[in-house]
Amino acid sequence: MKRFLPCLLALLCAGPLTAQSPDDFITTFRKNFERWDLDHDGTLSAKELDAAIVDPQTKNDNAATVAALKRASRLTKSTLPPFTLESVTTMTQQHRPDLEKMFQDGMKRITNATNRTLFPNGLPEMETIRQGKLGNCFCLAPLGALVHRDPSKAAAMYAVQSDGTYQIRLGKKTVAVAPPTDAEIALGAANEGGGIWVNLYEKAVGMARNEDRPAEQRVDVPYDAERGGSAGTMLAYITGHEIVRFSFKFAKGSTTSADDFAAKLIDLRRQLAEATQQNRLMTCGTIKPTTPGLTPNHAYAVLGYEAAADCVRLWNPHGENFEPKGASGPESGYSTTNGVFQIPVEQFVRQFSGMAFEVVN
Repeated sequence: MKRFLPCLLALLCAGPLTAQSPDDFITTFRKNFERWDLDHDGTLSAKELDAAIVDPQTKNDNAATVAALKRASRLTKSTLPPFTLESVTTMTQQHRPDLEKMFQDGMKRITNATNRTLFPNGLPEMETIRQGKLGNCFCLAPLGALVHRDPSKAAAMYAVQSDGTYQIRLGKKTVAVAPPTDAEIALGAANEGGGIWVNLYEKAVGMARNEDRPAEQRVDVPYDAERGGSAGTMLAYITGHEIVRFSFKFAKGSTTSADDFAAKLIDLRRQLAEATQQNRLMTCGTIKPTTPGLTPNHAYAVLGYEAAADCVRLWNPHGENFEPKGASGPESGYSTTNGVFQIPVEQFVRQFSGMAFEVVN
């Protein structure tokens, strides 16, 4: 017994045994750098990074690492040096940008994507969508509007193929899409265990937009073709229908007379009521809102208009929950659940820049 006592004490002092955790960002990066540096020039180029992202064999912490680097490379407020062992080590140590946090965000999305079937809940659900780090709210807002209006019609956009790929119908175009890689999942929208249909949609939109570009402007990762756009234009793209726009410029500044302002609101309420009654899709967007809880430069889905309350019901693709710290209103914000909230029409036009209505002939 005595000869086992030191070993027992050592185990007790070491604490409870746990499963091995994934490596951190910089450890994973160093382990894989030579393999990802395809031309062995000591620098991980954009093409080499993209090759790792679209590779189905790049999994788990490896995928979260390349996704973190991809996110960093897309930052617009700072210019980063080429990705070498030395430069990435320095960036990690200085947390500029915070590559470890980006890595952990990616790991969380990969880990949570346990069910990679198409519709594990039977039909798509708007409430499960959580926008990722692609800046593609303008793509997700019309998708959310479509899913809210008719989940069955949204599901009909997808067709599973015998080889495990998918055909995704976007308006007048059909796109063949392979299942998303782990790195693509780390970059894209989370879906709260609701399947991979949102990730497939993001990938299909990127591929379709990429194909529409001149050959010399095409990119290697479809998600790179989703940077920047109009929710109204995307609404037309995925439905194949035309849209009409309604600008809220009249509500900004003091140049609009009270009579003109009132007339614009009457026209807007009429169009909102008609679109809601006819189940037509609607989107809207912000530029620089002042109300807490509203996201700047962001696209939203308009889910409907309630005439009795004179409110529009909106959905933010971030899918967040928000509770105002004071009375609900423009000063404190509006109670939000899974991205859904109501805002009075008069405040709607003051905080948002405009909207788009689907036209159905």
